[in-house]
Amino acid sequence: MSDRIKQVIVVRLDLAMGVGKIAAQAAHAAVLGLVEALAVNLTWVDGWRRDGQTKVVLAAEQLDIIMDIAEAARRAGLPVAVVRDRGLTEVAEGTVTCAAVGPGPGDRIDAITGTLRLL
Repeated sequence: MSDRIKQVIVVRLDLAMGVGKIAAQAAHAAVLGLVEALAVNLTWVDGWRRDGQTKVVLAAEQLDIIMDIAEAARRAGLPVAVVRDRGLTEVAEGTVTCAAVGPGPGDRIDAITGTLRLL
């Protein structure tokens, strides 16, 4: 476990998104997660920026995993952003593609996302 500030992005694998689509959705999650963090804890945001903006991208096999992680992170007081697609390319409008947890304390995020594998 780590006390460093980081952000974790969890991407759905069951949607069979292309690499570019995954990159775009992860970027949306990173930005939206930062916006959420600005409202939750500015100290975390400052630490994250100062320490290099660590991001870890993890894989979720299906939607319910992402939603369970998002709910657990909210209950833990962490910033959460769930990305729903606009439906312009590969997936239907409103499809949840990924979620960001943090920036926040690494140990608190790991307690929620630590069982997932790297993408």
